[in-house]
Amino acid sequence: MNSIAATVVIPTFDHGPLIGLAVDSALRQTVPVEVFIIGDGVPEDQKPFLYKLAAREPRVRFFDHPKSPGRGEQYRHAALAHAQGEIVCYLCDRDLWLPDHVAQLLHLLQGADFAHSLPLHVLEKQVVFFSVDLIQPPFRDELLRVGNRIPLSCAGHTLSFYRRLPQGWTATPPGQPTDWHMFRKFLGHPKCRCASGTLPTAITFPSPPRKDWAPEIRLKELQAWQARITNPAERQVLVIHLLQMAIKTRDYELATFLAAHTPNSAQR
Repeated sequence: MNSIAATVVIPTFDHGPLIGLAVDSALRQTVPVEVFIIGDGVPEDQKPFLYKLAAREPRVRFFDHPKSPGRGEQYRHAALAHAQGEIVCYLCDRDLWLPDHVAQLLHLLQGADFAHSLPLHVLEKQVVFFSVDLIQPPFRDELLRVGNRIPLSCAGHTLSFYRRLPQGWTATPPGQPTDWHMFRKFLGHPKCRCASGTLPTAITFPSPPRKDWAPEIRLKELQAWQARITNPAERQVLVIHLLQMAIKTRDYELATFLAAHTPNSAQR
């Protein structure tokens, strides 16, 4: 095994101090990682923090670039030319990982080329889960044709398969999510083996529902979650709670599906 288990790619534009917590969760992984912070037009007043972070921590590199027309997809591709990890994992600059996230993806990717942890979003008053099992053709087909159900921070792939793709990260066509555009390159490849994880190891905090939140409120939210994640006892309780909620979501979706596809179900 490579001495560096994973290259962690953290794209960033303007999330202020949130990225410090994201990077901290990446550096707390149970396996060796290198962290690539990919700047896409980072404001000048935020750059000193990122440069100091990279200078203080040898596992971190900051790639500073001007703002691209999109989300800096070409910058991600260029950075991966320097990657030394056996696998590549992605972490949004406002999300958090549990300490075993990379280890879990590394395990899944021993027999696959693309994989993900349990997909979820933390909203203000609820946690939303997304049912995905990429071993099942209908799920893979849905992700190819309909839309994405895997948050960027949950996803990972082998570096070797990425380098075998006809195209890596490229500019996203208008109207498409950037991560979905990239994931489809894996899912659409006939030789790509996929795996779906069932453990909640990535905690995601989407920005659109928080667009009106003040930066200090978002920081306070992440700090509270970070405290739960870094405390072993609280982390265990959190994982069990998330799994219980995920099972209830799955059971509800299954019941809804069966009701819709069972003959005469409406008359029962």
